Amino acid sequence: MVPVDRDTMQGAYASRGGDALEAFLLCDSTDPQSVLPRCRAEGFGIEVQAFYHPAALADSNLVDATAEAIEGVTPLSVHGPFGDLCPGSFDPMVRDLARLRLERAHEVAVRLDAEHIVLHHGYVPHTSPPSGWIPRSRDFWRALLDRVTAKMRVHLENLLEIDPEMIAAVVDEVDRPNLDIALDIGHAHCRSRGSVLDWIEALGARIGYVHLHDNCGKEDEHLALGAGTIPLPEVCAALEERAPRALWALEVAADDVEPSLGVLSGCGVQVEQALPQ
Repeated sequence: MVPVDRDTMQGAYASRGGDALEAFLLCDSTDPQSVLPRCRAEGFGIEVQAFYHPAALADSNLVDATAEAIEGVTPLSVHGPFGDLCPGSFDPMVRDLARLRLERAHEVAVRLDAEHIVLHHGYVPHTSPPSGWIPRSRDFWRALLDRVTAKMRVHLENLLEIDPEMIAAVVDEVDRPNLDIALDIGHAHCRSRGSVLDWIEALGARIGYVHLHDNCGKEDEHLALGAGTIPLPEVCAALEERAPRALWALEVAADDVEPSLGVLSGCGVQVEQALPQ
């Protein structure tokens, strides 16, 4: 993790050992009000998730209401759409649809004044060989990033991928400073051939964002931390060592936030509010 000056930072941060901090967010499960009171009281950032849905993306009233509700919460992240979107497809019309949806997601993120946007890599295993997917995906993300505002970071999330090699190759090929990987430890645990620790080892500093939730290794259950079988003490330590600049976002139900924070504490991770500027 990267040491920071508490006197110049705002928000809540996770620390191990007392001198290394990283930003900490709560995911809102499409309902900002489920976590906003806690975000405001304790300095957590927020990941706004409603705009994964095409209908929400098209609802300008919802965009305006969300912007008003979350004003002042920082850091702010937006989860973009991913259903049926395939940025590396061999069909240019499919890539065009993905581009239109993600460009709209970026517009919404700008309206919300977000610093971060989480978008999916979009690869479905066994549907396209890497030799085709990687260059097509590289060109897609480079073109999209040309339109992304300077202050915003884009994080590519794993979902169905069975190993980390292809998403790592795409990020390496794109080679832009505002693109990195959002490692979803739950997806890696239940969908991949290796362990979460294997993913962290392979991706290393490419990881700029982490989704934290648990499952029992078969389904994407989004359980409270400690309610599944992810080896969380080892995962937290590995993230500290291999991805020290990553933001952590707790992606569990609002009722599961408190027990999940307790589990993090048991792993040696303390979440605390930084001093105001």
